[in-house]
Amino acid sequence: MRLVPDLEAHFLRYLPPGWVAENGEVYQNGGQKWVDTLAEADGVWFLCPKCFASNGGRPGTHAVVCWFVGKVPDDARPGPGRWVTQGTGLADLTFVPSETRSRSVALTGGGCGWHGFVTNGDAA
Repeated sequence: MRLVPDLEAHFLRYLPPGWVAENGEVYQNGGQKWVDTLAEADGVWFLCPKCFASNGGRPGTHAVVCWFVGKVPDDARPGPGRWVTQGTGLADLTFVPSETRSRSVALTGGGCGWHGFVTNGDAA
């Protein structure tokens, strides 16, 4: 399935604990916000392809967040995975293997158990 438009993917910026918004609001537990480009992104958010297929669309489908290597502390949630990216945007985003990192995404911990890959803008 395509990250866009099928899985409604967006790039994310990681907001660390104590981050202060432009309006002065302090995010004690951190957070995340959507950004437009891979260059400014710390990760990617998309609907789970396994649940999207099982549910026949968005209703009841949970999201997947994948943080990028070197952008988000290893102890930040969700974890523990971090991915190395290649591409110019969501249309051609690919997770590539590195010496210490896998390119696959495996959801563990009691959820749907999706295990797949992000390759050239597809999540399968």
